[in-house]
Amino acid sequence: MKEVFLTNKEKINLENELQKHKTHRTKQFKFYLIIIVVGTIIGGIPAYINYGNKNVKFLFGILGVILVMLIPLTIGFLTSKKGINKLASDLKSGKKIEGKSTIKSINIFNRKIILSNGIKVFEPNEYYKTFKKGDLINYKISPSNEFIFDCRKE
Repeated sequence: MKEVFLTNKEKINLENELQKHKTHRTKQFKFYLIIIVVGTIIGGIPAYINYGNKNVKFLFGILGVILVMLIPLTIGFLTSKKGINKLASDLKSGKKIEGKSTIKSINIFNRKIILSNGIKVFEPNEYYKTFKKGDLINYKISPSNEFIFDCRKE
């Protein structure tokens, strides 16, 4: 396992991946925010009309539901920032880790591969179900293990 500098092509790939993460994060936040607010209001208006417009507590209940649904949305939005920060620090350092190691275990559900030196990589689509326990893997990853440049059989 050794640290080497990124090539220009890899820097561009990493910048594009970072930009994709940022735009996807904000797009998902806006989408779910609109769904929560509009859905709760659309669901609450008929119920409010059925009560005969007398119950002000019901409006506060609708606002409470909106606030309760915003809590997990906000937590998800803030925790997704961690991956973006890792990618940004990897880009700033301008290095990657290259090495060879044998496969210690393979998780069949998410295709996560744990190598004998403790590094975790994911099985690429082109090698789906071709990796076996004990195979020698050639990998190139970012220092934070957030982005995999290359992972293939030796």
